[in-house]
Amino acid sequence: MPVSPAAKDRSPDARRRGRIVAVSPDDGSAIDLKNPALAAFLSWLVPGLGQLYQGRRFKGGVFMGVILFTLVVGMWLGGGRSVYASWTPRALAPGRPLVARIDRWSFLCQAGIGIVALPALVQTSSLHGTAREPLLPGSFLAPPLVPRQVVSRRYADRLVQADPDIEPDDFVDRPPGRESRFDQVSLWHRRLGRWFDIGTLWTMLAGMLNLLVMYDAWAGPMVASGSTGKGSPSGDGGPEPVPGPGGGRETGADGRRPGRGRGA
Repeated sequence: MPVSPAAKDRSPDARRRGRIVAVSPDDGSAIDLKNPALAAFLSWLVPGLGQLYQGRRFKGGVFMGVILFTLVVGMWLGGGRSVYASWTPRALAPGRPLVARIDRWSFLCQAGIGIVALPALVQTSSLHGTAREPLLPGSFLAPPLVPRQVVSRRYADRLVQADPDIEPDDFVDRPPGRESRFDQVSLWHRRLGRWFDIGTLWTMLAGMLNLLVMYDAWAGPMVASGSTGKGSPSGDGGPEPVPGPGGGRETGADGRRPGRGRGA
């Protein structure tokens, strides 16, 4: 069964420094988790960054490469539109009820990666705020417009120039801004077809996988009970195997074989 952080070993030096030292499942070597909460936050912000902060370079590089690759592929398949935060605004235009409702529940999974979650939240908050336009340049990670949503004139003109499917007649004047007459997410589905949903799925998987990366940064590697720690070639400085009688490997006091584990 996985070992919780409370069950991890603490060396006297680690206690003095207030650091948690986990045990490698490969060779039993100590892994200094430094500040686990900070490491988990860094891994949420950028996958694998927390492991790099802890000095676990190999594992951090693998996590960063695999999860960011999955995220980028998902965004590419979705035409750059598959990640956004959206909820139904309370009052887009007083006295003019919405005719479309868009709640982006998949964002809860995508939010497992901070480098896309934070900008998406900023874009949504600014679009639904008093400015009525995204704070960041362009419409990247901005939520789609719904019918009767009022936006700034500058943002409406920006959409008309950037998107060939949107025409000036798709907006009507609603001082001090302009009111949308179309459902933008429907345009995305019509243009991208099933690839929009496939891209959304890829980005959701990337976010959910990163939750495991965050747990690894916070609690260290999961150690199964009865693990023998066979080990593999290491780039993280694990202890060298000790030759035993007959050329085998001696086991330590805890029954582990001191292999060449990665120590991560």
